[in-house]
Amino acid sequence: MFLGYLPDIASKFKKNEVLGKVFGYLFDALDEESEVHKRIISLKAQEEFIVHFEGGARAIEQAYWTKTPKEAFYESHSEMVDFQMVVCGKEIFFVAPKSLCEVKNPLDSTKDLIEYYPSTFLSSIQLFVGNLAVFEDIDVHAGGISVNVESTLVQKVVVKIPKQFVKLNF
Repeated sequence: MFLGYLPDIASKFKKNEVLGKVFGYLFDALDEESEVHKRIISLKAQEEFIVHFEGGARAIEQAYWTKTPKEAFYESHSEMVDFQMVVCGKEIFFVAPKSLCEVKNPLDSTKDLIEYYPSTFLSSIQLFVGNLAVFEDIDVHAGGISVNVESTLVQKVVVKIPKQFVKLNF
């Protein structure tokens, strides 16, 4: 997992052309004058719009109401890396190591989705406008959790990038 504020991590996207195009798209998503930003903030709850990139990456622009921790949906992916960034609103993500989680539903290869039971080995992070979370195949994650007691609307983008384009080297 990697977390960073998009304007501060631009250099991370210079590793290949796919990441470069994704950075340009994410930067546009934050630019209040861009068509991408306007399209995302016009989404109503449960609406989504998909943008396809070369190399098999795709962005899912979406809006939803946050939920309680009890309603969290825990997932990971085997072929794609999730880049999640809020454009309007705030949400909490729960993150746990895959090796410490119990599989609820095995890999559905048509959706690249593995579902898990809640784990006691959770960390939490808050995503706010421009804060980018990157979840690899080893990261079980559950998003859309309310920051406070009240449910709020989140408008965001999830970019799914084939893992061969993403190297989170240390």
